[in-house]
Amino acid sequence: MKNSRTAVAALLIAGFALTSTTASFAAETAATKAEHVAARTAFQAQMNTFKAAAEARHTAADAAHATIDAARAAAKAAKAAATTADQKAAAKAAFEAAKAAAKATVPAKPVKPVKPAILVKTKPAVTPGS
Repeated sequence: MKNSRTAVAALLIAGFALTSTTASFAAETAATKAEHVAARTAFQAQMNTFKAAAEARHTAADAAHATIDAARAAAKAAKAAATTADQKAAAKAAFEAAKAAAKATVPAKPVKPVKPAILVKTKPAVTPGS
C-alpha cells in the first residue's frame, strides 16, 4: 500500500513538473512571438522611412537634372551670342554655378536599415546524400 501511494505521489509530482514546464514553454514561446512581431513592425517602419527618403531623393535628383539641362541650354545660347572670350567665360561660370546649386539640392543617399537577427531565417545545414 505504501509503495502505491509513493508511486502515485511521484506521478503527481512528475505531472506537475511537466505541466509547469509546458506552461513555461508556452509563456516563452508567446514572449518570443511578441518580440518577433515587435521587431518586424519596427523594421517595416524603418523600411517605409527608407523607401520614402529614396523616393524623395529620386524626385530631387530629377528636378536637379531638369535645372541643369535648362542652365546648359541657357549657357549654350549665351555662348553663341557672346562676342568676346570674357562673355563666354562668364556664361560658362554661370552654368557651373547653376549646376553646383542644383546638385546641392539633392539630399544624401539614405542608408538601408539592417534586418534584425530575430527576423533572419536560418537555413538548415545541407547534409550530403548517402
